[in-house]
Amino acid sequence: MLERMVTRLGHEPVCVRVPAPAQLQSADVLVVEPAAPLGVVLAQAACIVNPALPLICASVTGPPPELTELGVEFAACVVKPFTAEQLGAAIDQALCASEPCRH
Repeated sequence: MLERMVTRLGHEPVCVRVPAPAQLQSADVLVVEPAAPLGVVLAQAACIVNPALPLICASVTGPPPELTELGVEFAACVVKPFTAEQLGAAIDQALCASEPCRH
């Protein structure tokens, strides 16, 4: 469903469970579910591989405090369930973000 929403918003989604470093380097933005353990690891890895990559938190809650403590910052957040318009606004906000992840 997320893939269809991103496509309808005019973006090209790349859907992978565990992205390769090259995919993180070439992505414009990364949507992560940090409530899942894999999402936490993915957010940390993205900040290491590509500190300039804007992250979007798409979760049932806000980002976990432990990620903030580790220096992982999200450019935007949407709380499930969210609309395509909310996701579009989050993507636009993330694409405008210029600060890299800090660690």
